[in-house]
Amino acid sequence: MLGSASQGVVREEDVRWEPSGGVVSDFVFGRLVLYLASEVANGPRDLYRARARLSPEGRVLTVRSPYNLTSTLLGDDHSLVVHGSRAAYATFAFGQEQSVTVLDLEGEGTQNASKRLVDRATAAITNLQLTGSSNGIGRVDVTLEQPAQRLGLTLTEESLAIVLADDVRSLGATRVGRLDLAKNELAPNASSGLRVEARRHLAKPFIFWAVDTVRAVPWVGPEPVAWLEEKTFAGTDAVKQALFSATSAGDAFAREAEAPTPAPLLDASQAATDLGHWPPLPMVSMWKTPEPGEGEWTPPTQPWIKATPTPSGGEAPPPMFYRAFVRPDEARPYAKVTLVAMDMRQLDLALEAGNEDPKPLTGPPGAGRIPRDAAVYTRVAAAFNGGFKTEHGSYGMMLNKRVLLPPQPGAATVILTRDSRYGLGTWGSNKEVGGIADVEASDIVSFRQNLDPLIEHDKVNPSGRSQWGFTLPGTTMQTERSGLCVTNAGHLIYAWGDDVSATTLGQAMKMASCVYGMHLDMNPHHTGFIFTSITEIKGRNYKSELLDKQMGIEPARYIEYAPKDFFYMTLHDPMPASIDVDTKKNDKTRWEPDPGVQPAPAWMAGLWRASVAGVDVLEIEPGRASFRVRAGTKEPDAKTGATRAHELADEDAHRVLFALTLGVAEARHPRGLVTDGRIALPMSLLERSAQLVAAEDGRLRIVTAKEAESIPAHSDAVDLPLLIDDAKVLPAAHGQAHSRAALGTTADGRVLVARGLAGSADGLGEVLRRAGCVRAVLLDRGAGTHGSLFRAGTEMPPRSRYEDTVLYAMAKPLRPRGFRFETVQPVEPPAPRSAQKAKVH
Repeated sequence: MLGSASQGVVREEDVRWEPSGGVVSDFVFGRLVLYLASEVANGPRDLYRARARLSPEGRVLTVRSPYNLTSTLLGDDHSLVVHGSRAAYATFAFGQEQSVTVLDLEGEGTQNASKRLVDRATAAITNLQLTGSSNGIGRVDVTLEQPAQRLGLTLTEESLAIVLADDVRSLGATRVGRLDLAKNELAPNASSGLRVEARRHLAKPFIFWAVDTVRAVPWVGPEPVAWLEEKTFAGTDAVKQALFSATSAGDAFAREAEAPTPAPLLDASQAATDLGHWPPLPMVSMWKTPEPGEGEWTPPTQPWIKATPTPSGGEAPPPMFYRAFVRPDEARPYAKVTLVAMDMRQLDLALEAGNEDPKPLTGPPGAGRIPRDAAVYTRVAAAFNGGFKTEHGSYGMMLNKRVLLPPQPGAATVILTRDSRYGLGTWGSNKEVGGIADVEASDIVSFRQNLDPLIEHDKVNPSGRSQWGFTLPGTTMQTERSGLCVTNAGHLIYAWGDDVSATTLGQAMKMASCVYGMHLDMNPHHTGFIFTSITEIKGRNYKSELLDKQMGIEPARYIEYAPKDFFYMTLHDPMPASIDVDTKKNDKTRWEPDPGVQPAPAWMAGLWRASVAGVDVLEIEPGRASFRVRAGTKEPDAKTGATRAHELADEDAHRVLFALTLGVAEARHPRGLVTDGRIALPMSLLERSAQLVAAEDGRLRIVTAKEAESIPAHSDAVDLPLLIDDAKVLPAAHGQAHSRAALGTTADGRVLVARGLAGSADGLGEVLRRAGCVRAVLLDRGAGTHGSLFRAGTEMPPRSRYEDTVLYAMAKPLRPRGFRFETVQPVEPPAPRSAQKAKVH
């Protein structure tokens, strides 16, 4: 009967009764029952709630009012337990346990944030529509940030015990947690990797609540609502155009639009110059009489807006935000698009899912607010809206490796990578995470998709889409719209207009020299950009201000709670993560900028130093240096006699940050050496050796003997003892146990040099491992002086050549971390989409 009512398959063991209201109540009104149902046998299950009328003897008479409480298409809800007025279940997806959810069946209680009488009334109607009870259902989600293979749940009056096994073959628990149901907090002894979030029922503006409620009625649906919206916006636009025609002085007529001057491409070959190209170039107005300030970039005036700290005795960094406006609509001279340029050298982009949307196909929705970690929220500088609701396109989203919605081929996408880069581009034909050129699938941490690209390769609306929202065929809407684009210099720009079409928004992006842009959300109360500075959230000790007063969102929307996903910008912290010196004492070592010459710009350090357990560590940030190897004059092979084998080219020589000696090969046991693609000493890698390879473009990597291949032209390679492989320290070979220097690389591209006068190889390896190195080599070619550091700007500057083979590091200017990505298997451009509906809101 339950299966028939929910049009699915229900197993007997997946049924749980809620407390009885008594014989009379169970007969007249029915008894509530929770159960798991799937569309097909052995398919993924959802959690349902229904009422079953019972005879006085307890026999089921009828089943009515089934409500799907989870709707997780890809997630299998299981392990349902009920105790009194509470229930709990787990969600399994993608071969792993993803989350655990606790339900308060008596109602939302304090989780309902509605205060006004009208908001309480609308919340009651929504609850009745979704759960069958005007009180709703309280919900607390425990997200497994580190998914498990198996789990067990034990629910009592006071708590929920969670037992996790990370190995499917394990007979015992590997992680445990206990959720205090009164406080909705984990007990202090809970294992790491568990995040608790109590869901909030947020109040909505009445008009938007009404639209969502009516649209969700099965016999109404979205089409009539879209028709009404289209007529309303079209009427408003017609009135605005008529008023402008009647009242304008006629001095704002369009002339032939001038192509915007594109910002020059970055050139990383001149490290002495700051090539951040900041602020962006002014934009030329397309009107004969520009408005005051039109097209000019100016920094915001709020004195409290976050800023990158000025280095001691150094130059102050430039403002990290600039704003401007343009008028890109030839038919509507009054229509403005406001742009915010964000310096992606000083800022990091982060993403958060909303409290309601996107609706995940597995597990709970997002937190809907800026993280409560002080290390995060104290660095937040701004936040802005994300994309469409799930029901209006199901565009993909992944958050910190958790897939809420799978990617859609051909959709405009922004990706966030593990090494803090931010790419915009069109997703390829693959439906899995990956397939992006020069970006490994494992390096993609988060992504968000929405519609087709607004601008690509200097072309607005390249796919010819005619509908940028749920409108009637052949029409468009003038309304609030927002978007995000990346410039050819690598900065991100947020675009917003309160009376624009999608193509107008794309034209504004083109004027700002963007090479790729995507449409974000639209319509009032859904779009907005907020500057913010947070000292403490609990006491509401923060400041927040809208970019434009005409934006309809609350200034604290993303700090408190947001129903939909959003992006937020944080100050980039270039300081490397602390190294654990003594894990038992929680003793950590902090870094400080290295006192030698720093790569440009001087206000953002790229080389850091620390002392760990008697070992000096030098860290080079990704992208702040390039590397070359040059042979020592005492290397035992005559082929190294050429000058270019010993010395750097002039262009590199003027950019040297440091020189690090590697020693020389012993005549009886020569280690391989290649400089500029020329073999000085043949490579004969042993099992415990590795190649330190400097590519032609200056990138440095460590290649093991199993992976060794032919050295590309103009690359350098040097044979060195392998110290760390796969993040594990290897025992030092005989004769190298007292090596005084080592070099390691991390998964995110950092390079670290560890040196100790009396340290052992094992000690160097342990320090590098704690610092995050996955591979490392000893800087010991067998003889000579190895591990000596000659640093530019100090009393021991680097020289042009050495008796020992040497690794040179050359400065590279800090580049903005935004980029346009290409896909390995691109989707063929579709035909114009005049008849395709892309739903929104």
